[in-house]
Amino acid sequence: MIVVESETSFLLITQPDHAHFSGELLGLWWADGIPEHPRRSDLVFAAREHDNGWRETDAAPRWDRERNRPYDFLTTSREERIEIWQRGTARFAGERPYAALLITHHALQLHRDRRDLEGWGDFLEYLEELEQGLIEATGAAPEELAADYRLLDLADLISLAACNQWSQPFGRSFGSQGVRGSFRDGTVFLDPLPLAGATTFQVPCRRIPRRVYSGDADLGGELATARWQEMKVRVAALSSGP
Repeated sequence: MIVVESETSFLLITQPDHAHFSGELLGLWWADGIPEHPRRSDLVFAAREHDNGWRETDAAPRWDRERNRPYDFLTTSREERIEIWQRGTARFAGERPYAALLITHHALQLHRDRRDLEGWGDFLEYLEELEQGLIEATGAAPEELAADYRLLDLADLISLAACNQWSQPFGRSFGSQGVRGSFRDGTVFLDPLPLAGATTFQVPCRRIPRRVYSGDADLGGELATARWQEMKVRVAALSSGP
């Protein structure tokens, strides 16, 4: 779950909905040879589903008593995070092995710095074994996997910047010049703009009062009556913005 705080409310966006936005971005990506990309279908699918393991978790958000806010994708416990990513990397391994390979590679990149932390070693070994099995099953070349993952990672970053409403500029090394961006007033400004033109997307979200909830049931009851909304996110060229 992505949780954005204001003075009076929590804005909640599920991880799968954030991921769906990144898939929509890649679906409309015209730069970098993506329209003719031989693995475009799996790449877009993987971007859209890279957080699929969060479906079950975000369907029943929990209250973090220590921080007085709902648990988000950064504060979820180690045990639950491992369960989420085991589920998410395995879900499409048989049906869409190359997409599953990209999702597994994403999981490894996210957690690689935790190898020496207690409780993470076995999980990272599992991911490495799964990745190797999917590489063998798909015949993916290392350079192809690396190039495709850079696109998924970039789309993920753009979506995260918008959904979290980051105030700081962001960027990634990509291609010959890299991509830099910023979010302001509902618009993600990118340089260079990889879409054919400025485009507006809609991300499902819910907004609930910012208060101290008594526990998971109290939070769940508030969410059950919260109206689903759509947050409009415009993606445009950096030269047209700040």
